[in-house]
Amino acid sequence: MNLLNKLKKSPLFSRILLSILFLLPSQLMAKDIVTTTPVTYMLATQLMKGTTISTTYLAPKRYGIDRLNNWYANKGEQKAYQAGEQATVVITLSALWQQDPLFIYARQGNIKLIEIDASQSLSPRSRGIASVTLPSGESSIYAWLNPNNLSTMLSIVSEDLKKIWPEKAPVIEKNQQQLLIDIRSLINQQQQTLFDKEIDSVVLISDQLEDFASANQLFVVERLFKDELEWTAQDKASLTTLLTESPELWLVTTRKVSAQLKALLPDFHQILVVDSIDRWGRAGITEDKPLQRWLF
Repeated sequence: MNLLNKLKKSPLFSRILLSILFLLPSQLMAKDIVTTTPVTYMLATQLMKGTTISTTYLAPKRYGIDRLNNWYANKGEQKAYQAGEQATVVITLSALWQQDPLFIYARQGNIKLIEIDASQSLSPRSRGIASVTLPSGESSIYAWLNPNNLSTMLSIVSEDLKKIWPEKAPVIEKNQQQLLIDIRSLINQQQQTLFDKEIDSVVLISDQLEDFASANQLFVVERLFKDELEWTAQDKASLTTLLTESPELWLVTTRKVSAQLKALLPDFHQILVVDSIDRWGRAGITEDKPLQRWLF
C-alpha cells in the first residue's frame, strides 16, 4: 500500500494514467457500425441513439460520393481493412449504387462482417427505394433527396439492426418511430416551401437533383448539367432567353449562386439551392437535427 501511495504521488504515474484514459475511447470502444455516406450514417446513428453501439463514418469528410472508389482503391484500403476488423456491420447502398466500395474493402479485414443494404432489403419480401432514371439512361444514386425514400431506407436498416442486436430492439423501434415523425415533418416543410414560393416548373443545374424533382412532382423544362465553367456562349444565351420568356421558371441548383450566374442573371432571384448531401462537408450530420440539411 505504501508503494502504491508513493506511485500515486509520482508525476510520472499521473502522466501514464492520463495517457491511458486518453487512449481508452479510441482503443476500447468498438466501432460496431461502419458506413461511408451521410444518409446511411444518419440512419445508423439515429436508430442506435441511446445504446452503446457506435457508428463510424469512414470516408474523408471533404470527398463526394464520386471520389470514393478512387480513395478506397488507394489511401482508404488499409483504413477500410482496419475498420472491418473491429466492425460488426457495414451499411451500404449497393443495390442503388453498384460501385459502393465499402463492403468489398472492409470485408477483407473481417470475413464475418454483415452488410445491410439500405436501398434494398435482403429478404423474401424485399423492399427497395424508388429509383429515378436519368436522361442518359442510367439510374440516379441520389435517392436520399426524395424524403419518401428515407422512410423506406429507415425501415430496411431498422429491421436488420433489430435482428443483429435483438436486446436493443425496443430502443431501435422507438428511435425509428421518432425519425419517421421527423421525416413526415420534413416532407411537409419541403412541400409548403414549394407551394409558398409557387415553384412548379424548373430548370435543373445538376443531375443530382432528378430525385428531388421527381419526388416533388416538379416539371423540368430544361436541364443544364455542364459545369458552369464549361457553359458556352450559346448555353448562356439559351438560358437567358428561356428565363426571360418564362418568368414562372425557377432555377434549382446544388451550389451557392456563383459570381458567373449572378453576372449572367443580375435581376433573376428565383433560385432554389438544394443540398445534394453527397459528402460530409462542413455541415456534417448532427445528432439533434439529423435532417437539417434536407430542409431549404
